[in-house]
Amino acid sequence: MTSTSVPDDAARTADVRGPIAATALLFAANGAIFGAIVPRLPDLKSALDLGAGEFGLAMACYPAGALVGGLLTPALMRRRSDGAVAVTMMVGASVAAALVGFSPVVAVFAALLLVFGVCDAITDVSMNAHGIRVQLRHGRSLINRFHALWSLGAVLGAAGGSVAAGAGASVRIQMIGAAVVCALAAVAAYPMRLGPAAAEDERGRDLDTVLDDTALADPGPRDAGSRAAAGRRLPGGRALLLLIALGLFACCAELVEDFAQTWSALYLRETTIAGAGLAGLGFIAVQGAQLAGRVSGDALVERFGAARLGRAGGLFVMVGAGAAFVASFTLGGPALLAVLLIGFVLAGWGIATVIPGAMVGADSVPGLAPGAGLAVLNWVMRLGFLASPPLVGLIAEVAGLRWTVTPMIVGGVLIAALAGPLLGRADRTPDDRTPADRAPAREKETMT
Repeated sequence: MTSTSVPDDAARTADVRGPIAATALLFAANGAIFGAIVPRLPDLKSALDLGAGEFGLAMACYPAGALVGGLLTPALMRRRSDGAVAVTMMVGASVAAALVGFSPVVAVFAALLLVFGVCDAITDVSMNAHGIRVQLRHGRSLINRFHALWSLGAVLGAAGGSVAAGAGASVRIQMIGAAVVCALAAVAAYPMRLGPAAAEDERGRDLDTVLDDTALADPGPRDAGSRAAAGRRLPGGRALLLLIALGLFACCAELVEDFAQTWSALYLRETTIAGAGLAGLGFIAVQGAQLAGRVSGDALVERFGAARLGRAGGLFVMVGAGAAFVASFTLGGPALLAVLLIGFVLAGWGIATVIPGAMVGADSVPGLAPGAGLAVLNWVMRLGFLASPPLVGLIAEVAGLRWTVTPMIVGGVLIAALAGPLLGRADRTPDDRTPADRAPAREKETMT
């Protein structure tokens, strides 16, 4: 493949091995700290003597905090570089996660989840903004692989938590160990990160932005003025609608992620023979499949097109979640556990490239300040995270835990339906696209 959008990569692109390593550490650490606590949620629920509905409401404090963090991120990124913000907030998220194990009452548990949500959302937006800048400097798609490292970190964190639970280790000791490792990984990323996004070449052009051919041909004073104006703009009109649509699309994938993170351990414990040491397998199955899907995601998108891959992913989610639903009423013992895990694998692979694709699309919406598109997308996604735990908790209370996979089936249907209109934008040829469509497709153009 050759680049058609970025001229003279050797002259324009600095050595990005350090920033790539920094981004990789941040993604892996962010996944690991989240994965570490998932297998211990049943223990925390039992220690606090919570019902399913109460547990769902308490868990909703995490996305509620994330909503606040999403609003704060653009302002923080204007004061400090995205890499510096990501490192600082990743350390904060690690500390908050470690303290969750010390919760004496449900109010403290909910408050710590709120703080964890704030730190995690800021880390999420800023590390993705940093990763996309690194990708643009590199000249090749990296975002799916960065997200694969998040999944790898989540799998390793969940595996460690499952082993600790099976061995009878306390939640406090395990989470302190996970927090120390993840915080040290974030600190190690700090000296290797990219600097502020204001890096310019000798003509004053932003090196962190993929410029179209017109801008390259006419790099006069107008470009600098346009960039300054764009940096002050807030999403509005068509841009805002596109960001909301991308956010709702990503929320459909979040239904699967939230079930894996919040409910899968309880689901396996209460519907199968899985004990404490096996309860984390549901989360590991989803994240392991996401890892495989994201490692191969860039190549699959280039070969089959983003829309076709998205439709297939939606079908995989429907089949996987549907199989889990039917099996929970018809099977038992090891057969049920096997079918559930296979279903979770199918659903995890189905959503692998949905959120990374939505993030690249949001970041490439023209005329927005750095990180603004990602912040809006993240805010919409966090609304989905806020609604999901209480919704699933209500379903569990009213209909029983076996019915809690039904939102995933609905999410799969919506992914398959929306993949064409949203992800299909990147599959059009340049002659088929309007000027307003070109910006969200810049990422693909840099790879063709």
